[in-house]
Amino acid sequence: MYFSFMNRPVRQLALANLCLWAALMAQAQVVVRPELVKPLQALQEALSAQKHQDVLDQLRPLLQTAGLTPAELGVMRRMQAVAALGAKNWDLAIGSLQEMLQAPDLPASDRRALQESLMNAAQQKQDHALLVRTARQYLQEGGTNPSIRPALIQALALSQQHAEVIRELQEKMRLDSVSGQKTPENQLRLLALSYRQLKDDAGYHATVKQLLASYPSRDYWAEVAGRMITLPGFNNRFELDVFRLLEQSGNLQQPVDFTEMAGLAMQAGLPAEALRVLNLGYDKGILGQGAQAAAHSKLRTEAQTKVREDDRGFAQLEKSARDGNTLASVAAVYGSRQDWTQAQAVYARALAAGGLRREQEVRLHYAISLFKTGQKEPALAQLKTIQGDATAVELASLWALMMR
Repeated sequence: MYFSFMNRPVRQLALANLCLWAALMAQAQVVVRPELVKPLQALQEALSAQKHQDVLDQLRPLLQTAGLTPAELGVMRRMQAVAALGAKNWDLAIGSLQEMLQAPDLPASDRRALQESLMNAAQQKQDHALLVRTARQYLQEGGTNPSIRPALIQALALSQQHAEVIRELQEKMRLDSVSGQKTPENQLRLLALSYRQLKDDAGYHATVKQLLASYPSRDYWAEVAGRMITLPGFNNRFELDVFRLLEQSGNLQQPVDFTEMAGLAMQAGLPAEALRVLNLGYDKGILGQGAQAAAHSKLRTEAQTKVREDDRGFAQLEKSARDGNTLASVAAVYGSRQDWTQAQAVYARALAAGGLRREQEVRLHYAISLFKTGQKEPALAQLKTIQGDATAVELASLWALMMR
């Protein structure tokens, strides 16, 4: 599966707050000369009526008034910024906001509002560098608007700064964890994409696994389980177990999925499982169609023949089983037949007997058989005992997610 970054615009940053703030700052607490009172009141009314272009047109000559005091100029600049934002004149808005931010005596609360509106204008203009620069300054100065970091992350992603995206998202995830919140799915998808762009397979796999844990879906199961076989150090003995996860998550979809799983089951000496999977493919109308219909039929006939042969010798195998490895083989046959009650009982005997060549594999299959018989808590407890083999440990962690 390819995770694409969804370019969902972050909500406009505090535009309404700036409008309210600018209106308050333009009132009586700011002293202006008498001849400017009426023009400024008219501009205030025009702003309230959202006549933004009219405000800009009327401000232009006012800003040329000789001898403007810093207070008068400040009122006009605030009005200009609000009107420019409303008129979507992003260049003028950015210039006005940047000029106001240079004021040495600017109160901290006003500075936050100006920075947020500057980021809004930068976002609308798609000036990613300005947004990133302003957002980082805002956060370093203790700004708390929760929309800012997502806006920063989006700007970094759009400018292809994937290493920075990862760094910021990791910090966002840390903050989410501290506050007891779940990191949004779209942000985790973006993290996965950034790892993919950097060709960091381990980071990508870990992130998609986190997506699976937080937002379980059939697609995430397909991505996580399907990629396991390609991971460095994968133990090929567990390839059939990967297909079992795909089946459990509803991800056997194509003819090759059914035939490959059946072939692996045949190689493992579990023809009953092979036949069950092939029959499932036929029942779904996926096998027995098109140019491969004859090959599917041949494979199913081979499985049927092998099942009959195994049935004749299984009773004797079960009767003579004493050591742990033989008991594990018997339990595997019961599992392949979907007789989970017998499977979990014999797996327990195999573990008790000890001397297992592949103990972690047996523990994994024992846990699955417990889960299949409705014993979820014992199954989870058994999964926690799996160690040593990295592939077995990874499969155990995925089955633990499946059992939640």
